[in-house]
Parts: sequence; structure tokens; C-alpha cells
Amino acid sequence: MSDEDQRPFTIMMAFRQTARLMIDELIERLEADGHVGVHPSHHALYENIDPQGTRLTELAARAAMTHQSMGELVASLERGGWVERRPDPTDGRARLVCLTRAGRDLVIRGLHHIAEIEAEWQERWREAGHDGTLRPVLERAVKDAERTRAAA
Repeated sequence: MSDEDQRPFTIMMAFRQTARLMIDELIERLEADGHVGVHPSHHALYENIDPQGTRLTELAARAAMTHQSMGELVASLERGGWVERRPDPTDGRARLVCLTRAGRDLVIRGLHHIAEIEAEWQERWREAGHDGTLRPVLERAVKDAERTRAAA
């Protein structure tokens, strides 16, 4: 934040900016690998899809998106060849959104880059004065907050 910037720096702002920077870095690395057309909005699907596929309504709920918005995202990813819709073997009326071979390759490569990016951020946090690993602390705090909200 520059001296001219008078906005307060909040933890929420820090998390949002950190996530944006991490996702931007991920996309740059994926594009360098040849995965052209990856967009930050795609992350909402990739972080919520199960390996065997997931119903659209469940993807939308996990991503905190409307059904319609997730449907548009899935349609975009279908056009890109990263996902496809298949009949749900447990319910013939329902369909699963599943990763294609190209989608699985993208996720595998993405997970590799995410591990590198997280390690680089861990080093940034250490250099900024944090002396431990932040991920387990955040994971416990998020799970506790989710349990508290669910119980309310």
C-alpha cells in the first residue's frame, strides 16, 4: 500500500489479494506449459470437482455460486474441452460434470504449480515475520468457522 493510499489494510483484503496473486501466478505457469485459455473464474470449478465427477448443483453450492453461473462456467469449460457432462450412474435423471483427459492433465499440472506457489508464499511469510507454516493454521480456522456457522 502506497503512502498516498489511505484505505485501511484489513485481513480480508490481504487474503483476497493473496488469493488473486496466487491464482494469477498459477495461470501464468499453466499458460507457459501450453494450457491456453485458463481463466481465474475456472478455479471455482477445479477446486470443487470430485475425481469421479460432481453434479452441477453441488459444484454451485461448494463454490457459493448460483446454479446458473456455474452452468455458464461449465458450458465454457466444455467448449474448451476440459469438462464433459455424463449420466450419473446413481440417478438416471441427473448428470455429472466430469473432467476430460485434458481437464485431468490441467489439474495435475495445476496441483504441481500450486505446491510450488504455496512454498514460495510460505517463504514470503517467513521473510515478513511469520515463523511457522500458515496452511494448517488457516485450515483449522476455516473448519472451525464452518462448524460454527453450520451449528448456528
